[in-house]
Amino acid sequence: MQTIVINNQKGGVGKTLLAVHIAWFLAELRASVLFIDLDGQGNSSTVLKDERRGGYAADLFETGKLDPLTPEPGITILASDGRLDAVERPGAEIMIPQFAKIAEGFDYCVVDTPPAWGWRNFAAMAVCDHLLAPVELKDFAISGVGQLIQSMKQVQQMGRGGRAINFLGLLASRFNSHSRREKENLQTLLNEFGEKMMFPGVITTRDGYEQAMSDAVPVWKIKTSGATVAGAEIRKVLATVRERITPPTTPQAEAGAV
Repeated sequence: MQTIVINNQKGGVGKTLLAVHIAWFLAELRASVLFIDLDGQGNSSTVLKDERRGGYAADLFETGKLDPLTPEPGITILASDGRLDAVERPGAEIMIPQFAKIAEGFDYCVVDTPPAWGWRNFAAMAVCDHLLAPVELKDFAISGVGQLIQSMKQVQQMGRGGRAINFLGLLASRFNSHSRREKENLQTLLNEFGEKMMFPGVITTRDGYEQAMSDAVPVWKIKTSGATVAGAEIRKVLATVRERITPPTTPQAEAGAV
């Protein structure tokens, strides 16, 4: 199983939009996808309300609350509820070893995280294989990038025994391509963190994305010209995500699968 965490310690950067579209994209490929909504606001849970329910994400932080889940093609969601905001360090320490038992057998796990740093974010980073950070190109949003990188280093040392997180990069999200200021801020990010830290592609500001979240469907299923453009844009991003989080098939693996 490959676990991808969507994280940024700033709110309103499009984490939920990205997380649910990754899950939809992978599910359309007949993969079994576990989706964990760690955000107490529960926006992902609302958008994915018609998907298969596996329980509640808060139960990951309490021993014995969840039985191992049965992987099936499509999306199985551990939904948000009000208990998440009360998670503290002991809960995170329970979740980290418990996660593998609960999620074993799924092809992918997608984790949506809260906007403020805390023990839920710590636990998510501790168990993830890959991390992707959508970032708005507003002045104050950029200032949080350094904090995110420091948090990753902290989790690698304290929660992963030095094991590195595969950081997929910073993905420009809700990008206004007509804004000179945002273009300048994008260049500032490139200058400060380097091209390798930036995820290829952008998610621009489009009405189609807002409609997709409201209608609880992938944007590429909406039959408007604007949504069609948005669908092509985000599917290109998602194809790159899948390519980067899916281990390459080796001759040995193919032989073992026969």
